[in-house]
Amino acid sequence: MYIAAVDIGNTRAKFGIFDVTSDGGAEAVRIDACVLNDTADLCDSLLQWWNDCVHHNPPVVMVAGSDPDLRDELTRRWPLQRQLLRVITSNLQIPVRADVDYPDRVGIDRLLNAYAAVQLRKSDRPVIVVDSGTATTVDLVTGDGIFRGGSILPGLRLSARAMHDYTARLPLLNVDESRVDLPVLPGRNTEEAMLAGLFVGQLGAVREIATRLQHSAETLFHQPQPAELLVTGGGGRQLADHLPNALFVDSLALHGLALLAAEPSAA
Repeated sequence: MYIAAVDIGNTRAKFGIFDVTSDGGAEAVRIDACVLNDTADLCDSLLQWWNDCVHHNPPVVMVAGSDPDLRDELTRRWPLQRQLLRVITSNLQIPVRADVDYPDRVGIDRLLNAYAAVQLRKSDRPVIVVDSGTATTVDLVTGDGIFRGGSILPGLRLSARAMHDYTARLPLLNVDESRVDLPVLPGRNTEEAMLAGLFVGQLGAVREIATRLQHSAETLFHQPQPAELLVTGGGGRQLADHLPNALFVDSLALHGLALLAAEPSAA
């Protein structure tokens, strides 16, 4: 059975088709994204994408988003009339226990990531999930599947925008281009220096946070095994290439939505 999933972020909307297997797994068949600032009408973009994928004919479409206004606008004007629409609007719809001060304030995207990470991990080891999007989140999920919190820092695009907006002469860099290698240090001009600061700085921050989360997993939560490292998000592929033993998963939150669809009682 095929399932479609839509995740509306702060910068991009991601669309995915998944093949839900008999054992409750979900394998990505196709994942696409559109940049919201370049999209005149999200409903039209979804409909165009759907027409390209119509041969899969998923009976269910799962929708979530970190932008509730845009999510609600999309569902109000929903362009797909024959598919069952299921919208995730609350942390209570995601079967992940959040051991934090305010569980109801944890972003749905972080909980979907945690839910998917638990399903995709290779064993019952803890997982550190890195999501490099508009903001970069680095979170710990212990071996018992409990979300323990983590950290939130500015992502690559947000940092690039801040440097441009709050300085007199620094240019606005395009950080959406795929890069195989990290920028070379020292940067020999303004743009090279900015790229080095953005990418190497983000990598260093993620490494340090992941190291400290691993230490917390051992000392606070008594995890006997080292954590697996899952990386996702627009800048995730770049980071994963430079993080030891990291596994990159394209659009982890979409995987979480598809896996939820395999458990109807969860939504």
